[in-house]
Amino acid sequence: MGIFNLFGQDKPKQDPYWEFDKQTHFRPKLNKGAFFKLTGFDFGWFVLEPISKFVKDRDHEIEKGKSLSYGQKALYYWWYIDGQVTNGGFVQFYYNGYGSYVPTIIKSLEYIGDKKMAELIQRAENIYQKNKKLMDKAREKDLFDSDLYEKLEEMSALDDEYYELKGKTMTKIEKHIRKNPNEICLDEDGKGFDLKYSGECKTFYSDNSPKEVFNLEDGIINGEFKSFYESGKLKEQIQYSKGEQTGVRVEYFENGNKKYSIRKDSALKQFEHYWYYENGKPKKLEHKLLDKDERIGEYKEWYDNGQLAETGIYVSTHERDGKWLEFHKDGSKKLEAEFKNGHFLIQNCWNEKGEQTLKDGTGLYIYDCSGWEGYLDHNEQEYKNYKRHGQQKTFTNGVLRLYQEMENGVENGYTRNYYKNGKIKEEKLCKKGKAISIKTFPKSDNPIGKVSFQYLMKQEWLKDEDLPTADTYPLCINEDEIKKLIKIPKSLFEPQYQDVEGSTCLWLSVDEKGNVTDVKFKSAYMTEGQEFAEVADKMKFTPATKDEKNVASFIYIIANFNIE
Repeated sequence: MGIFNLFGQDKPKQDPYWEFDKQTHFRPKLNKGAFFKLTGFDFGWFVLEPISKFVKDRDHEIEKGKSLSYGQKALYYWWYIDGQVTNGGFVQFYYNGYGSYVPTIIKSLEYIGDKKMAELIQRAENIYQKNKKLMDKAREKDLFDSDLYEKLEEMSALDDEYYELKGKTMTKIEKHIRKNPNEICLDEDGKGFDLKYSGECKTFYSDNSPKEVFNLEDGIINGEFKSFYESGKLKEQIQYSKGEQTGVRVEYFENGNKKYSIRKDSALKQFEHYWYYENGKPKKLEHKLLDKDERIGEYKEWYDNGQLAETGIYVSTHERDGKWLEFHKDGSKKLEAEFKNGHFLIQNCWNEKGEQTLKDGTGLYIYDCSGWEGYLDHNEQEYKNYKRHGQQKTFTNGVLRLYQEMENGVENGYTRNYYKNGKIKEEKLCKKGKAISIKTFPKSDNPIGKVSFQYLMKQEWLKDEDLPTADTYPLCINEDEIKKLIKIPKSLFEPQYQDVEGSTCLWLSVDEKGNVTDVKFKSAYMTEGQEFAEVADKMKFTPATKDEKNVASFIYIIANFNIE
């Protein structure tokens, strides 16, 4: 029975993307090891990448698309909608001109048995058809300068449904490919995939050095899985049993020392997790339950000199109980405390000089913590009878960010938050824990938005994706010009956000002449993403080099947005 009769459809008259010529069927050669090992979206991209290279670009889709089977079309065209909707919703999908693919997307989803996603996209299409003139007119402006999202709330409401279904769609596509591999691809030897294959499998780096080695039994990973650095040094050992990870694993630094290990303790019904410093010294120990990812039992952290830093007991992922001890790097006492009935009772504290700053719950508790790289919070808290009492101060990288006056564990007096430049952001007056008044202040009288760039690239990122590496990577030579083109998000000028750093992360492909040939959106925080993405192709670079020759390569760029 034909695909069209199967779903009660007549062959479409105007859908050139749906045509399939079996005589020219393109089936990429795929590595057997990666085919059986990868899952989910990683598996999807693994299969899609050579198909995308074959099609080349949107200008060749009608011609090249005739060589793609219906299962291949399901993956290829659905990937368009996933990339657009997860970035800017269905509104962006249609605004950017992908609507012509919808008939093929719907039919291909029905072909693999995903009627729910097909029905959702059909609803989006119905809304688009009713508002086509509105969409066409909106294209005269930038999407985020238009009012499309407000006027097409009905369409935007479908985005949440899409997010709920997208994982299931990828699963259905993967199941279809695995059930019908010879419709989609061939193995590295140009042969059809044997779904019951037993034997050793390998994956390789671009220079053909081994990347992963594992065994299959009837098409299922079983036994030890090994991965290697490109240098040939062992990177990881993972134990499998009938396709499932047992939880036991060991990771190594390239110098051969352990990096991380998981050992199963059957008697305690726990996994023992150990992290290590590159010098071989232990870094952290924690235990988790066998049946769920929940921390429980003994917990320890060490300094890189091997000295114990802190130790205690967890009774759940975030809850501790009993004695909690901390030490300075020289081994001297730092903190004696106790978790009791959900309360953290600080008993005694000592500074690095050995001087006791808090005794029997009364005195000054001083500690440092770091929530993320590049930021260090220094805290000074006055206590009385195990409760915060008096002045409380938090400094971030040496700048006062929080000041509180407390009495018997609650705010009583002034609480002040400060911007990074030291100016007051908010002042709250409290009495016995209740706010009496709140005042907010701008970061400056004339706030100015600024953009800065970070350029990142690691060889292992490219190796993990089997992309070519280089000796040097692209460097932008027209930063100032690009900064002038980028619009600062209006939301960052609001007082409550003026101290927040927004960011947009992009992955750029740069050719051997230093021109941007492709822009891939990765993530955004406090921005729409388009502010940078829409001008990124105007960036000019000094090209990457390999063996002293200019080569095409890649660069990961973060655009940071600040208000000063």
